[in-house]
Amino acid sequence: MPQTLPSWTAHLPQWIPWSLSDLHGPREGVVDLPLDLCWSGRTRYDVGRFRQRVALYNLVIVQGLQEHYPRFLDPQHLIDAWPLLRRRLGEGYVEAWENRFVELAGRGASREAFAAARAKWQAATWA
Repeated sequence: MPQTLPSWTAHLPQWIPWSLSDLHGPREGVVDLPLDLCWSGRTRYDVGRFRQRVALYNLVIVQGLQEHYPRFLDPQHLIDAWPLLRRRLGEGYVEAWENRFVELAGRGASREAFAAARAKWQAATWA
């Protein structure tokens, strides 16, 4: 009988900060990602631009290490982008982050929050 591999997201409960107040990412400005987080493709993101911020947060959550979450994620920006992020992230990521933060679970389940985030996405430009 073949041995099953561990879940790709099994480490998340140990890596995700215990409180949203542990997240100290920038609220504005341009972020240059280090090579241990982003080794190819775009490495600069303007946090003030909604589309770039959602892309940055997606990348940090999926590719990031434990030390990247507090450095690059801002709690209010995360809550604001969560209705879109939860539809882009895999089930394991959504489950881990929503189990840790009830603020994300409530916002993610809200149709109104998703509609508002989607409208913000559609109104925003990349550059």
